[in-house]
Amino acid sequence: MITLAAVLCALGVVAAYGGLRSIRVSEGKGRRHWIIATCFASLSAVAAVVALALLAASDAPLAPTIALVLMIGSVIATTGFASLAVWLSSIAGRRTQLTLAERDMVLDAILNDAARGFCLFDAVGRLQLWNEAFLDIYGIPPGREIAGHSLRRTLAVMQNSGNFVSDKRQLIELGAALASGGPASLVAELRDGRHIRIDLRRLPNGGWIAKHSDVTDHKQAEQRFAYLALHDVATGLPNRAAFNDRIVQSVEQARRFDGSFAVIRLGIDRFKEINDVFGQAVGDAVLAEMARRLADTCHWGFLARPGGDEFSIVTPPDAAADSIQDVCRQLTELCDTEFEVDGHRVRVGATAGVSVYPRDGDDADTLIAHADVALYRAKTEQRGTVCLFEPAMDLQIREKRALQRELAVALEQRQFEIHYQPQASTSGEIVGFEALLRWRHPVRGMVSPALFVPLAEETGQIGPIDEWVLRSVCAEAASWAKPLAIAVNFSPLDFRRFDVPALILQILLETGLEASRLEIEITEGVLIDDFAGAIAILRKIKNLGVRVAMDDFGAGYSSLSYLQSFPFDKIKIDQAFTRKLETNPESAAIVEAILSLARTLKLPVIAEGVETEKQLAFLAQAGCDEVQGYLIGRPQPIAHYRDLTTGETVAAAPLAQAV
Repeated sequence: MITLAAVLCALGVVAAYGGLRSIRVSEGKGRRHWIIATCFASLSAVAAVVALALLAASDAPLAPTIALVLMIGSVIATTGFASLAVWLSSIAGRRTQLTLAERDMVLDAILNDAARGFCLFDAVGRLQLWNEAFLDIYGIPPGREIAGHSLRRTLAVMQNSGNFVSDKRQLIELGAALASGGPASLVAELRDGRHIRIDLRRLPNGGWIAKHSDVTDHKQAEQRFAYLALHDVATGLPNRAAFNDRIVQSVEQARRFDGSFAVIRLGIDRFKEINDVFGQAVGDAVLAEMARRLADTCHWGFLARPGGDEFSIVTPPDAAADSIQDVCRQLTELCDTEFEVDGHRVRVGATAGVSVYPRDGDDADTLIAHADVALYRAKTEQRGTVCLFEPAMDLQIREKRALQRELAVALEQRQFEIHYQPQASTSGEIVGFEALLRWRHPVRGMVSPALFVPLAEETGQIGPIDEWVLRSVCAEAASWAKPLAIAVNFSPLDFRRFDVPALILQILLETGLEASRLEIEITEGVLIDDFAGAIAILRKIKNLGVRVAMDDFGAGYSSLSYLQSFPFDKIKIDQAFTRKLETNPESAAIVEAILSLARTLKLPVIAEGVETEKQLAFLAQAGCDEVQGYLIGRPQPIAHYRDLTTGETVAAAPLAQAV
C-alpha cells in the first residue's frame, strides 16, 4: 500500500512538472497549451489525494505520520503550484499584449506610410484591413465602418465615394480572374479625371490583398505620346503616319466596294520666303492659321500635314475627277490670301497635285508619289494651279530613281570630274579658280549638276562627294607654281552631317596647301536651318586661315542680316543680276547697291555670269573687284588652263578669245 502511495506521489510530481512546463511553453501561444497545463495540474492534485487516502488506510506503524507529512506537503505544493501558475499566466498575458501592440503599431506605420492604397480580404472575401491611402484615393470618410464588407460591397463604396466610373467589361474580367484564383488587375477611371490601377493577388491563407495605385500621370503621358505619334505639333492635324494609314484604309475600302478616291497634295507657295524673312515662329503661325482655314473647309475629307510646307487630303469614296478639280481650285483660292501675324502682313498662295485611285495607282505609296509628281509639275509650270497626274509623268519618277541608283556608284567608279573656271580682276589678271563638279556618265554623257546635286543631297551622298572634291582640289592647287586661290562649294547638308573644320584641316595637312589660298563658298541655305550652329562652324573655318565667301548674294532674302552676323571674306553677286545689266535697269541698280554696301563694309566683291565686254566695263566702273564668267573662261579640266598655273600673268581678254 505504501509502495502504491509512493508511486502516486511520484506521478503527482511529474504531473506538476508537466503543468509548469506547459505554462512556460504556452507563453505567447494559443489556448491549447493552457488546456494541457490545467490537465497536468488536476492530475497532480488527484494523485496527491489518492496517495493520502491509501496511506491513511494502511496498517503500517508510520502511516499516520507519513500521511500527515504528505498532506502538508501536498497542500503546500498544490498552493505553490497554483500561485506559480497564476503568476506565470499573468506575465505571459502581459507579454502577449505588448507583442501584439508593438506589431499593430509597426503594421499601422507600414501601411499608412505607403504611397499606394492597400486593403486586405480574408479567405471568405470579407474586408479586414486597409490603410489611410486607400481611403484618401476614393474619398471614403475615415470614420465610415467598412470592416467585414464583401468585395462587391467594397467596390460599391469605392464607386459611390470616389465617383468610380465602372467598366462592365473590366469588372466581368476581374470577376472571372478572381473566380479562377489567379491575380487580376483593373485600371479604373474616376470622374475627377484620375486613373487608379487595382491589383489583386491571392494570399497563402486563401485571402486577397488589393493594391491601389494612382497612375494618372503615367496614363496622361501615354495618351500624350499616342497623340504625338499621330499628330503634327505645329498645326494639331494628323501627321504623315496617320495620313499613310488613312490612305491604306481608303484603298482597302475602295477595293471592297469597287470605289474611287483622290489624294491631294497642297503645297504652300512662298513659304520658304516667310521663314527666311520673318523667322520660323511666324512661319509656324502661318501654318497653324492655314490649317485652321483648311480644316473648316475640308470637313468632307481627311486633312493632314505630313511635314514641311505641304498639306495632304484624302477625299471620300467615289469622288468624281471634275468635282476634285473644283475642290482643289477652292482650296487654292482659300490659301491665296494675306495673313497678319505678330504685326507682319504675310501673303501666301497654294498649288495642288492630285492622284486618283485606281487610275493613278492601286497602293498608298504609288498614289502619294504620283500626287507629289503632279504637285511638282504644277509648281514648275505655274504656281497657284491644280495639276492632275498623267501617266507620262511616271517616266520622270522612273528616270529619277534610275539616276539615284547610278549616282550611288558614280564616285566609286570615278565618273566624277572637276572642272575649273578662272576668276580675274576687272583689270584682267587671273587671281584664282572656282572648282566645279561634273558627272561624265558612261551612257548618258555629261549630267548637269542642277540635276544630280539635288539628288545627291536627297540621298545623303553629297557628304562623301564634297569630301572627294575638296581633297582632289587641294592636292591639285598645292602643285601649282603660282599660288592662285581656289574656291570650293559646300552643300548646306555638309554642315549638319560631319565636322567640316576638322575635315578641312586634315586635308590641308595631307595636301600641303596653304590655308589662305582656300576659299569655301556657301549659300544662305547653310545658315537657315541652324543659324547659331552654322556661324560657330564658319568661325572655326576662319580660325584655320581659310576664307569664307557668301555665294549667290542678292538671290536670297536674309543676305543683308547675315553680313551683320559673320565677317565674310567675299561676296559673290548672283549671275541672274549680272546677265541683265544691259537690259534691266532694276538689275543694274541692285548691283550698284550691292557694290556700294560692300565698299562700306570693306568687303571684296566678285560678280558671276560675266559674258560681255559691256558687263565687264559696267562692273569695273561701279567698283567691282573681281569677275567670273564665259568672258573670262568656261569651266574646263585644269589641263586646259595649265599655262595659268605656271606663274605667268595672263590678261582676261586674250584668254576669252582663246577659249
